[in-house]
Amino acid sequence: MRLLGSFIGALLVALLLFGLMLALIMPPNDPPPEPSELLRVGVARSVQESSSEPADPLQPPERPTPPEKPPEVAPQPQVSPQVPALDLNIEVPQLNTRIDMGAAPALPPLQAAAPPAPAPAPSPPAPASAPPPGDAEEVTPLVDIPPEYPRRALAAGIEGQVTLQFTVNADGRVENIRVLSAEPPGVFDRAARRAVSRWRFAPRRENGVAVSREVSKTMNFRLEGRR
Repeated sequence: MRLLGSFIGALLVALLLFGLMLALIMPPNDPPPEPSELLRVGVARSVQESSSEPADPLQPPERPTPPEKPPEVAPQPQVSPQVPALDLNIEVPQLNTRIDMGAAPALPPLQAAAPPAPAPAPSPPAPASAPPPGDAEEVTPLVDIPPEYPRRALAAGIEGQVTLQFTVNADGRVENIRVLSAEPPGVFDRAARRAVSRWRFAPRRENGVAVSREVSKTMNFRLEGRR
């Protein structure tokens, strides 16, 4: 019973709320005022205002005015500068060009030169004698290998010379090398001996037989660019 009573009460409340909502949503029953008079008055007023204002006639567009021409400038006359005339009347001094052509001094008469005296007849050359075996002689080697410049002397800029004496055997080879003089001593001796040991000479021949001989040679050690 309670459940049924609750259901009926809720149904009534729902119907009441539904009716209240319909009352709020529905428009009022009074008809709205007719706006015909207002519309008529507005149209008539707009027509009167439009008829009172005269229509402006269409005016043609204005043509652009042409640009003004610049004023013509009259050419200025060219004025040539007047150069004053120079007075070139220069007096040149007169030179006395007269040469006194006096008598030239007389030269003594030339005398004929005496004929040269006849040259004496040359004496016949003495027969070349071979040097003794113990004396050294200067000969040109067939194979001349230059010595190497010692690095120490090259770095220090030292120059000098070495005079050697050696024996050329029957085969033309060098042996028994000796240092006669060295300047400075002990600087170029080794390089000179090594170079001479590789030289080759033409052997001396006596009565068609090759024999050994003594030879001396001076080797100069000079740096390039120095005298």
